[in-house]
Amino acid sequence: MTACPYSSRVFQWKDVESNPEMDDMCYSPETSTPSKVGTVGKCDFCPDMARQGKLPDCVTGCPNGVIYFGDKNEDIVSNGSESFRFSELIHDRAGYHFMAELGTEPNVYYLPPVDRLFDYEKGFKNLTDEQKEFYKNSIVKKH
Repeated sequence: MTACPYSSRVFQWKDVESNPEMDDMCYSPETSTPSKVGTVGKCDFCPDMARQGKLPDCVTGCPNGVIYFGDKNEDIVSNGSESFRFSELIHDRAGYHFMAELGTEPNVYYLPPVDRLFDYEKGFKNLTDEQKEFYKNSIVKKH
């Protein structure tokens, strides 16, 4: 777990709820069988759902529609309600690999946010009075 550069490993502390469909299944990295107590796991992109032509639950369940899933070789990705050409989305939105310099050859791309209400680099500095009023409950004042 500590060697994962992305901090994406998760330790399974307790038993998951019993599911009759999965009780007799043997663990396999090709299926989304729940991890056993005392094991370490990570997201596997739900291969069993992909084989059925379905999107992973994280994609369809994202309330903001910001998780896209697809195959870059097929050049199409979807967030469940819209589909895009992968190559155009990565190019137009400046997609990048997170920590690719580590040599892990990642296949996950990240898209920078768009339409920010304010520049994250500036934080809450230099906001207009209207923005300050809007964010007044979010701003932590230093004493």
